[in-house]
Amino acid sequence: MKFGRAFKIITRNWAAKLFCFAIAVIVVLFHRMSQIDERTVNIPFKLYTNTEYLIVQDIPRTIKVLLRGNKDDIYSIQGSDLTAYADFTNVAEKGNHVRPIKVERSGSALYITPLELHITPNQISLAFERRTIKRIPLEPVIRGTPAEGYEISGTLLSPDSVTVEGPESVLDSIASFKTTSVDLDGHSDNFSVQVGVENSNKFVRVLNNDVRLSLSIAKIMVVRTVQNVTILLAHCPDDLTAVRNVQAGSIKLEVNSQRADTISASSMKLVAELGSIKEPGTYILPLKPAIPKGMNMVGFSPETVEVTVTSKNITPQAEPAVEPPAPEASQNADAPATPASAAPAEKPAQ
Repeated sequence: MKFGRAFKIITRNWAAKLFCFAIAVIVVLFHRMSQIDERTVNIPFKLYTNTEYLIVQDIPRTIKVLLRGNKDDIYSIQGSDLTAYADFTNVAEKGNHVRPIKVERSGSALYITPLELHITPNQISLAFERRTIKRIPLEPVIRGTPAEGYEISGTLLSPDSVTVEGPESVLDSIASFKTTSVDLDGHSDNFSVQVGVENSNKFVRVLNNDVRLSLSIAKIMVVRTVQNVTILLAHCPDDLTAVRNVQAGSIKLEVNSQRADTISASSMKLVAELGSIKEPGTYILPLKPAIPKGMNMVGFSPETVEVTVTSKNITPQAEPAVEPPAPEASQNADAPATPASAAPAEKPAQ
C-alpha cells in the first residue's frame, strides 16, 4: 500500500514535474558552460634519446597546448606545471624517426580535473645520426701587427687540435676549427696567451677548450747586396810587395730593416791574409769578409783573389863615374894636342 501511494504521489502531475526537471538540467548545463574556458600556452619541450645517436636538425623549444576546463582552474596552471616530451630512446639506426608528443603534469596541474589538453602538433619527426668523436686541427686567429720593424717568426698551439663530439656527417664536413682572436698590436717580444675555440656549429660539442697560443716575435731582416767592397791585402811581409788582380768585390748581407738604408761599402772589407807567404810568386788566396756587428753575412764575391808577390827593389848606392883627364894647354897654340895616354916628352940635355 505504501509503495502504491508513493508511486501515485510521484506520478501525479508528471508532465509538470518532467518539465521542471528538464529546466533544472538546462540551467545546470548553462551554469557549467559559463564556467568552461579555453587557454593556449607554450610549454617546454624535451626529448628522451638514445645516447649512441644524435639529432641533426633543429629541435623546437616549446610546444603549443590548448587547455580546456574550469576558468579558475586553467588560469591557475603555470607554464612550468606542464612539459611536453617525445621518447626516441629506442632509435637504433640513422635516419628519420617519428614519435608522438605527450604531456607530463606537475605542480597544480596534477590535481585539476576535468582538464582537456590538445597538443599542436601531436607528433614530431627527427633525423638521427650515429654519435662520433674526432680530433679536428686548430688554426690560430691573429689580429693587428707587431711593433714597427718586427714580424711574427713562429706560432705554436698547444694542443694543435681539439676533441669534438657530433654527428658523423657533420664532423666529416669540418676541416678545422679556429681559435678566438689574439691582438698583436705593438708587440715586440715573444708572448703566450690562453685562447678559446670558435664553434658555430650547434650540433658539435668541443670537449677540450684548454688551448695556449705562443707567438715568437723577431726583427724584420732584409737582404742587401753591397757593391764596391775593397779587397784588402793584410800582413804582407816587409820584404815583399803584393798586387791583387781584382780591386773590389761584393757582400750580400741580412740586416735589420731599420738599418738597411745605413749600410755602406766603406764599413766593410774583403780581406786576403798574406802572413804565411815567404817568397815571391803568384798565389790564389781565400777572401774573408769583415762586416759590422748586427749583420748576418749571406754570401760574398769573389771568394778568392789572385795575388802577385814580388821582392821589393832595393837599389844599391851608385859608385862615382871616372872621367878622363882634360888635355894640358900647349905653349904653342899651333902644336898638336898630346893624347891623355901618351907620356910627356923629355927635355933635351943641356
